[in-house]
Amino acid sequence: MAENKENRAEKEAYVRQLAALSAQTYRMTEEQKQLNAEKIAELKKRVASLPDAWKQFYQEELKKIVEQEAADSAKTAKSAAKAAKQAYETLEEEFDSEDSYEPDEPKKKRGLRVAVAALLLIVGIVFGGWLWCHNEINGNRGDVVTQSVTIEKGSGLMTIGKRLKQADIIRSSYAFSFYVRGKDGAANTLQYGTFELASDMSYDEIITVLQQATDERETVRVTFPEGKTAIQYAQIMEQAGLCTAEEFLEVANETGDFSQFKFWSQRGEHPNTFMRAEGYLFPDTYEFFVGDSVYNMVAKIYGEFDRKITDEMYQRMDELEMTLADVITLASLVQEEAGNEYSKQVSAVFHNRLRKGITLGSNVAWDKEKADDNNYIYDSMAGSYGFGSWDAIPPEMRAAYDTYTHQGLPAGPVSNPGTLAIEAALWPEENCNYLFFQTDTKGNYHFANTNAEHEAITAQLEKEGIRP
Repeated sequence: MAENKENRAEKEAYVRQLAALSAQTYRMTEEQKQLNAEKIAELKKRVASLPDAWKQFYQEELKKIVEQEAADSAKTAKSAAKAAKQAYETLEEEFDSEDSYEPDEPKKKRGLRVAVAALLLIVGIVFGGWLWCHNEINGNRGDVVTQSVTIEKGSGLMTIGKRLKQADIIRSSYAFSFYVRGKDGAANTLQYGTFELASDMSYDEIITVLQQATDERETVRVTFPEGKTAIQYAQIMEQAGLCTAEEFLEVANETGDFSQFKFWSQRGEHPNTFMRAEGYLFPDTYEFFVGDSVYNMVAKIYGEFDRKITDEMYQRMDELEMTLADVITLASLVQEEAGNEYSKQVSAVFHNRLRKGITLGSNVAWDKEKADDNNYIYDSMAGSYGFGSWDAIPPEMRAAYDTYTHQGLPAGPVSNPGTLAIEAALWPEENCNYLFFQTDTKGNYHFANTNAEHEAITAQLEKEGIRP
């Protein structure tokens, strides 16, 4: 499956590139088209050779690009459109006057009036779009903003464009990306690091700055194992000397706006969610700049999560009629209960119980005041970075996370799962009808169809002295 996903990702990237190049040809002058005639012909040939399914994907991507450019252009073409609208209204007055058309030709004249007005409107928008592009490329963007912009290692061209737009250096990540792609080899020369940039710089000036490897700041390598909670992430960051745990949690949960990432708008929010960041901090090894902003540090972790959730995964969520929050919450339970070769079977058990309306009954999230039990409610909510004590936890929140009494998934993830657990939540073991599972101290998993079978297994493990 991994190979198929990789092949599909490569094909999607290839077709997206064809769509981007096609959009670029639309903006060329006739002279530019003549100079690039061979390349354009080769482009058309490659598009024509695409299978029908990929041609449809190509057309969809091209449509997205054109619509986005049109939207960007329209925002700054208001004055041109307004002028066109005024011209239309002038024509309206002329054609609506008593002498503007003969009584026996109203439809013909009205059709001409509409056509002329529409033409003027189109000319206005096109001119406004050309003027906007000209100003954008040459650095005429209104009030000047100067910023230090950090480009993370491994950032692609679109990610760089989005980062520049987020910093108000440019106005369109799409326009910047298309421009850079149009300069042979430039896309592969952009460096990572921190750069001093201003919004009155032309695209060529920005490219020149980004081609210089200037960042020599000290970095700290930090590893977040799978299954750690948001609070544990914060504590690891504090131990690394990068920020305080409070600062990390405040930015990740409350003050940080990370809407540049696709997943951000897909999370959904249960009213009793304990930590908004929980589940979306991807476990991996990262390098952070010493002295960097907490926002940039959190964005690096969120950005990795965003890259790991593929289009195929989103499509699978639709097939299962599950939201991203549902999947990550389920994946966090799978991570805590398995996180190993049994992940798909454990996921199947949870899916079966959800389908039958049976409570999930997982010890990793239950209303039990018991230490050393890997219980999210006790360990995280009642801890010093949570509510400070068991009694201080709002009862409705405890109830929303208690998988023994609350039907359905808990109010949010109980840890930050890795790829294995996320894929298991999306693709559980097929033809697996178990409703119960039990582990032993040797690392084995024992599955059962009925509660009686489950209790018998538990009793046997107890007898053998290997019940956890």
